[in-house]
Amino acid sequence: MTLNASLNGRPPRASAEFDYIVIGAGSAGCALAARLTESQSVSVALLENGPHDHHFSVFTPIALASTVPKAGPRNYGYYSVPQPGPDGRRSYQPRGKGLGGSSSINDIVYIRGHRRDYDEWARLGCTGWRF
Repeated sequence: MTLNASLNGRPPRASAEFDYIVIGAGSAGCALAARLTESQSVSVALLENGPHDHHFSVFTPIALASTVPKAGPRNYGYYSVPQPGPDGRRSYQPRGKGLGGSSSINDIVYIRGHRRDYDEWARLGCTGWRF
């Protein structure tokens, strides 16, 4: 699926030439594409191998049960190589595909960072980031 939509308000170009091509429209890819388009002089193509994120399984927390346990249109459903720690078993690694990437299948998980991290960021100059 090619998302050839401008994030800076300009209509997408009809040509197949772009200044930047961002592959993967997960959290990082979308953030990068948005940052690149802050300059009005560049064009960006954002490519993703998956469906759009306008689906109940993305915006309804309980729908996680329908996307994570198995591979499907929104989940690659990878497995690790055999791991020595768990007696050679492979671990299941759900990875999202589609706009939002794995963030779209994370069931709105929230984990608070560690106090020391926040205080260190503040010490390094990130005003307002103290725990």
